[in-house]
Amino acid sequence: MNSDRRGFINTANKRRMLIVVFMLTGMISFYAKSKGILQRDQGKPNVIVIMTDDQGNDVGFQGNPHVNTPHIDTFANGAIRLGNFHQMPMCTASRAALMTGKYAQHTGAWRTSLGRTMMRSDNITIAEAFKVNGYATGQFGKWHLGDNWPMRPQDQGFDEVVGLRCGAVGQIADYWGNDYFDDTYYHNGQPKQYKGYCTDVFFSETMRFIKENKDEPFFIYLAPNVTHLPLNVAEKYSKPHVDNGVDQKLAIYYGMVDNLDENFGCLMALLKKEGLDKNTIILFTTDDGAQGAARSNCPDAWNMGQTGDKGSMEEGGHRVFSFLRWPGSNIETPTDNNTLISVMDVYPTLLDLCGLDAPEAANIKGRSFKPYLKKPLSPKDDDRPLFFYYFNPKNFDEVKSACVIWKNWRLLADVGLYDVEKDRIQINDIASDHPEVVKQMQEFFDAHHAEGLELIKEPVRFVLGDKRAKKVELTSQDVYRVGKGPQAFGQSSPKVLLQAHGPYKVTVATKGSYTINLSRYPLYTKLPFGIGGKKMNENDFAIEKVRLAIAGQTAEKEVTPEDTHASFTLDLEKGDTDLETWLIGDGKDGVAYFVTVEFNG
Repeated sequence: MNSDRRGFINTANKRRMLIVVFMLTGMISFYAKSKGILQRDQGKPNVIVIMTDDQGNDVGFQGNPHVNTPHIDTFANGAIRLGNFHQMPMCTASRAALMTGKYAQHTGAWRTSLGRTMMRSDNITIAEAFKVNGYATGQFGKWHLGDNWPMRPQDQGFDEVVGLRCGAVGQIADYWGNDYFDDTYYHNGQPKQYKGYCTDVFFSETMRFIKENKDEPFFIYLAPNVTHLPLNVAEKYSKPHVDNGVDQKLAIYYGMVDNLDENFGCLMALLKKEGLDKNTIILFTTDDGAQGAARSNCPDAWNMGQTGDKGSMEEGGHRVFSFLRWPGSNIETPTDNNTLISVMDVYPTLLDLCGLDAPEAANIKGRSFKPYLKKPLSPKDDDRPLFFYYFNPKNFDEVKSACVIWKNWRLLADVGLYDVEKDRIQINDIASDHPEVVKQMQEFFDAHHAEGLELIKEPVRFVLGDKRAKKVELTSQDVYRVGKGPQAFGQSSPKVLLQAHGPYKVTVATKGSYTINLSRYPLYTKLPFGIGGKKMNENDFAIEKVRLAIAGQTAEKEVTPEDTHASFTLDLEKGDTDLETWLIGDGKDGVAYFVTVEFNG
């Protein structure tokens, strides 16, 4: 039995266990409230984790002279500043590690695309751990760990969710027409249009959730999609930077940070107004280094004296700001803390701070840094190695994007060894001076990489035909690809008929009849096969027919330019299989960009 199938079965066991606990907790809570005997448990602190997107260290408190972040700076001044805090170098991997307390390859979600963004549902998330302990749970903003059951945030422990699909606005699974303003997001799985700028919406929904749940402890994961591409913000935020001589793209990026700060200030004001500020733990960070596109015209832009940005193995790719504050506790003394911390340490630490036990079945790999908040652990005295890199799905054995951290050492694959205590910008390779250190760190990495190779061999599969989700919606961003070739990642891909190839990895949960629709565009847009984008050129092709293959069956249909989709009804046996699709014309072909599969019973 493969590991993913095993995970699918274990999901049922996990759900049964959690449902029993939830039911007992809910029954007791309902009875106590109805009798008027349940008061707000002041012993349980609220918890808010804020993780922005691709922000690096662009905060005024960190030294950036351009951004305007007075509210964040005030918060940081009163917080524990975790100055040696490391994320993974890319979005999905960091978010998977946060949710599970594990390295991303343990979760199934270890890449931002190519069928590797889905987190296996047998992982017990931090939200589930808090929910079992009586917390109301909410997730607002970006998830990027799966858009179909049972991988969505509402399937993974969150009571209420308002967010976007996929990894960013404008990616292929995001609601079409979104542009950061007055967009359509998904409220507990259902599309709903919201008024306002994206960051305003996600903070506003968070504050609504707080007001509605202020009489019970809550756990919130607030994940704004800024400062991820596309670069977009109201001119009133970007113009002051342009007027100060900042490049236009960078000015928009800085304006997105300024808007974020305004919203953060509103959140802090609400907590104070509701009397919740003293008993609320807030961890504020970002998911990786600053995105490079904003600085493409300004290679020497401020970077806190670090080399590298998002995706880099250098310090600038993964060493990011992290502020922790709990005013009503005995750890409230503001301080700079240089303890070496990984994002996967957040899960056990927050439970530890709240006096809660981590679920044994969660198999957390991170460690609680609570013991080091009052007495920091010097990196020189820390024997734990950490690894910050991502596997290349085109070549699993490639390790060019690898960084090993041990004490103050940084071993970068094919680059060299650096002592960041003395050389933060990483310009002096001292590998030849310390061969014994290189040997030890290489051994650490080889063992870690070998384990990871075993963990990523089995894909996370989409589940077809489960009674809890009879319909699934797949997009070409999740085509499972190993070799070379283009990837149909953004909403521009179907417009220009980018020819990508590869299967969707699926599990047929129930034997029976299925209807499979293949289309060029989302069905809700009602756009036909024959409509193209402005960038159509001589290499584009007209779609003449569509084809699918699944579980040994192949079906094909001719289509007209006016058709919006092609529909197939097939009987499928239970089990793991590949779903392959083609849009065919002019002797060319590529995957169907949108696939809906519905179980007919």
